Amino acid sequence: MADGRIRSLDAMRGLAAVSVVLSHYVLVVAHAGRPRYERVYHWFHWLSLSPLGLLWAGRAAVLLFFVLSGYVLFLMLERPDLGYFSYLKKRITRLYIPYLAAIGLGIAGAAFLYARPMQGLGPWINKFWSWPPSTGAVVDHVGFIDAFNSDRYDFTIWTLVQEMRISLIFPLMVLWVRRASWQMAWLPFAFAAAAVVFVRGVAQGLGGTWFALVMGGGLTAYSATIYYLAPFALGALLACHRDAVRRRYCALPPRARFGIALLAFALYFYLPRGLAALGDHRMLVHDWPVMIGAALGLVVVSYEGAIKRFCEHGVFQYLGRISYSLYLFHPLVLLAALHLLYGRMALASVLAVSFAATILISDLAYRWIERPAAQVARRLGEGWVAREVRTTSAK
Repeated sequence: MADGRIRSLDAMRGLAAVSVVLSHYVLVVAHAGRPRYERVYHWFHWLSLSPLGLLWAGRAAVLLFFVLSGYVLFLMLERPDLGYFSYLKKRITRLYIPYLAAIGLGIAGAAFLYARPMQGLGPWINKFWSWPPSTGAVVDHVGFIDAFNSDRYDFTIWTLVQEMRISLIFPLMVLWVRRASWQMAWLPFAFAAAAVVFVRGVAQGLGGTWFALVMGGGLTAYSATIYYLAPFALGALLACHRDAVRRRYCALPPRARFGIALLAFALYFYLPRGLAALGDHRMLVHDWPVMIGAALGLVVVSYEGAIKRFCEHGVFQYLGRISYSLYLFHPLVLLAALHLLYGRMALASVLAVSFAATILISDLAYRWIERPAAQVARRLGEGWVAREVRTTSAK
């Protein structure tokens, strides 16, 4: 951590990004029209009950991203020389430049590569790129933070819309987390999430205008933003009390620390699957164990020596470096590969080609887009801080 980065958490982010990628590959054959694809999907369904299912636990990985973002953003805002506007410039630039590049490629893919639905594949994968590019849709995507159909060009961007909105108000969340006791700090966000689920259920029952008001935009709905404050706040709470957490965790005997690791895995991975097997598919009931498991896992990965060393392996660090590009560009590569190669090659070969191309393109995007954007964000933040210092000195 000599350069200020928590390397084990970088690896955690990289592995979560791979999990999201693989979850989308599994969904390619979901509810497919060909019996052999349906059989493959059912095999993956049953394999999901084994620890192997962690490799494609995409929903859990998204919640892990949100908890990690809360943790890292809290650390960023602890810098005494970083004011709100310098933080905002850094955050917008860091997220927005790669996002715009991905949206541009997605629009091109929808315009030039989509011809017709792919026979034999399910409705989930066939809906993407099926909307012709339009001025209104492009304006919505460039605007970034409004509620809009985020499935048109790059189906992962809904999380970035939510993250950008929450980033705008995150300093206020930090103020609350710092001033409240640790027992109380998360409660308002937990209550808000529960209230959103209740209100959305009522709106769904009423339909019409109420449904559009509360759930308009689907995954980018403003009500969803309130819901996703909870994982960000949980990450911020951990960051705020990290010294006390570290002391208490490291003082535990090895057996107790192993128990915490098992509990984290069970909450993050197995409890939601157990609830689904029992017929309970409620979002709130599934997501809260995942969030708490992700938070406990963050503690284990941060402070357990053997796991930290494991996560510092070069492969995991590499995945951590390219994780944002991997997450952002893999839908574009997947859709392009399917529309260009499906029907000419076996589906398994298309997915293998897609995965290899995703790693390559994510590496190039990291070098040519993401890293320069991060450098611009750093210069913008430092320039704003310098102006703030000069203004203060002049007074």
